[in-house]
Amino acid sequence: MGPFIRQMRPTCDVMLQYVRAVLLVWIVEIAMLLLFLSSLLISIVACAALLGVGRQLGAFTKPRNDAVAVQCSHVGNPLRVGGIAVIFGLVVATGFFGITQSSTIAPLLLLSLLPVFLTGLAEDLGQRVSPCARIVAAAFSAMLAVALFGVWLPRGDIAVVDQAMSFPLVAIILTVTFSTGFCHAVNLVDGMNGLAASVVTASALGCAAIATLAAQSEIASLSLLLAAVTTGFLLFNWPVARLFLGDAGAYGLGHMLAWLTLLLAWNASEVAIPALALVIFWPLADVVHTILRRLAVQASIVQPDRMHLHQKVRRALDILWFGYNGRRCSNPLTTLFLLPFIATPVITGVLLWDKPGAAWFALGVFSSIFAASHPLTTRHAKLQRRVQSRRFEALAVARASSSSLSSISQGSALVGQIRADHPPVR
Repeated sequence: MGPFIRQMRPTCDVMLQYVRAVLLVWIVEIAMLLLFLSSLLISIVACAALLGVGRQLGAFTKPRNDAVAVQCSHVGNPLRVGGIAVIFGLVVATGFFGITQSSTIAPLLLLSLLPVFLTGLAEDLGQRVSPCARIVAAAFSAMLAVALFGVWLPRGDIAVVDQAMSFPLVAIILTVTFSTGFCHAVNLVDGMNGLAASVVTASALGCAAIATLAAQSEIASLSLLLAAVTTGFLLFNWPVARLFLGDAGAYGLGHMLAWLTLLLAWNASEVAIPALALVIFWPLADVVHTILRRLAVQASIVQPDRMHLHQKVRRALDILWFGYNGRRCSNPLTTLFLLPFIATPVITGVLLWDKPGAAWFALGVFSSIFAASHPLTTRHAKLQRRVQSRRFEALAVARASSSSLSSISQGSALVGQIRADHPPVR
C-alpha cells in the first residue's frame, strides 16, 4: 500500500487544488452577487427617499417646459434630479463596502466627477446651462481625472494610432475628447424611459466581466456597483417614469463609465481597446452618427433634434400600432425593443476581450448595422404610413358611398310617402 499511496499523492494534491479553486470561484461569485444586491437596495432606498421629498425640491427648481422641447418623447412631468439618487447611492455603496479604504480609485473618480455633475445639476434645477457650458464642464472633469490618476488612453490596437499615442500630449488630448464626448453621448441616449439606464447597466456589467477576466478586481467591483445603483434607478424610470436621470445623472454616469474603461485599458495591457468600444458601443455609435449627420446637413452639432435612432423607432411604433398620441405605450416599448441591439455588442466585446483583430472586425460590423438601421427604420415607417393612408382613404370612400346610397334610398322613400299623402289632382 505504501508505493500505491505515494503514487496517488500527486493526483490527490491536484484534485485538492482544483476543489480549492472551485470553492474560491464560488465564494467570489457569491460575494459579487451580495455586493450587487446590497448596492441595488441602497439605490432603491435613495430613489424612494428622493421621491418622498419631491415637493420640497420644487421650491429650488425653476420651470423648464420640457414637454414642449423638440426632442421630447415623454408624458407627464417627473422629477429630473434622479442623478442625485444614483450618485448618492454610488457614494454610499463604495463607502459601505470599504472600497474607498482599500484603494484610491473610487474617491479620486468621484472627486473628478464633481464639475460635470454639479453643472448638470444646475441645468436640472432650471438654471439654463448651455450645451457648450456642459461640454466644457465634462472636459474639465476629464482633465481633472487625467491629473489625479496620471492615466490616459494608452493605445488603440492599430499600429498608426499606437505610434501617434506614444506622444503623451496626443494621448491626453484624445483621452479628454473621448471622455467629454462619451458624457454627452450618454445624455443623448437618455431620450426614452429606461433607455440610458439600460445602456449604462449593460455596459457596466460588460466592463465588470472583462475586468474580472483581466484580474482587475477593484475595477470589477466598481463597475458592478455602477450597474447595481443604475438598476435601482431603472425601477423608477421604466416603464413609467417617476424619476429622470437629468443632465447630472446622464453626464455623471457617462464620466464614471468612460473612466472605468480607461483605467481598465491602462492597467491591463491584454485587454483589447476595440473590445471596450464594443462594451460601450451604443452611446458611442449614437453620438458619432449624430455628429456626422448634423455636419452633413450643416446643422449645429449641439442643438437637439428628433433624428436619433430611438426616436425613429418610437415614431415607427406609433405609426404601426399606437397612433400619434401613443407615447405612453410606445416610449417604454422602444427601450424594450432596442435591448437586444444594445446587449449584443456588449456580449461580443466580453467574448473578444483579448482579441483586438476580431474585436475591430466586430466593431465595424455593428457600426455598419447601426448606420444602416437609420434609413431602414425611416423607410419602413414611411411605407407603413403610406399603406395606412391608403387603407383610410379606401375606408372613407366606402363609407361615403354607403352614405350616398343610404341617402338616395331614404329620399326615394320620402318622395313616395309625399305622393301617397298628396295624390295629384286630376
